[in-house]
Amino acid sequence: MKNLRKILLIALSVFLCIEWGVLTPERAKYGIACGDFFVREIVLTFDDGPRESGTQEIVDVLNKYNVKATFFVVGKFADRYSQFTKLLYESGQEIANHSFTHPRLYTLWVEKIMREAERCDEVMESLNIPKTRFLRPPGGGFNIKIFNAMRRMNLKLGLWSINTADYTERPKSEIVNLVMKSAKPGAIILMHNGMPNTVEALPEIIEGLHAKGYTFVRLRDLWDHGRI
Repeated sequence: MKNLRKILLIALSVFLCIEWGVLTPERAKYGIACGDFFVREIVLTFDDGPRESGTQEIVDVLNKYNVKATFFVVGKFADRYSQFTKLLYESGQEIANHSFTHPRLYTLWVEKIMREAERCDEVMESLNIPKTRFLRPPGGGFNIKIFNAMRRMNLKLGLWSINTADYTERPKSEIVNLVMKSAKPGAIILMHNGMPNTVEALPEIIEGLHAKGYTFVRLRDLWDHGRI
């Protein structure tokens, strides 16, 4: 059992080196790309919202199955569609930071990175929603400047281990098959607001993963439970 755990830990390190860059103590402390591979928990995450079309439909599906997820919101959309931002919060979903204007953060200076995140949080403050805890850079690209900005803002980097690539408008069946084939304990699944095929795929994903014994949690649950 001891050897098996060691092998699995090495495998995880290799995985993160491929998906997330070199697994340094700094990154392990300040970010997350997956949870505990011994616990059958999975996080559904949705980027680029809220949207006028799609957000309500996603929430309706999540409520139907009593599932909580994490939404990485873009500040300008959170402000424009504030009714849906409030809906996410009031339905118990986790709201996280995806910048204010959705730029490639790694191309900006530290102060501008911070301002992008701050402006998103200012929208949350105006809506009486608690400050976000996780930052997901648009496109997933990051560098030392982003880490410096996060340290100064007490934010955690929230990445993913399964990319559904639903933004390519791939068919519902492909989204479902990819998730079911790739799902592992601790997986963090990347999906997007405003994708009709994602909304259609969601019930099958939830039912299929439930049937395999998975529990759905928010990103902060993986972090707070000390399982990473």
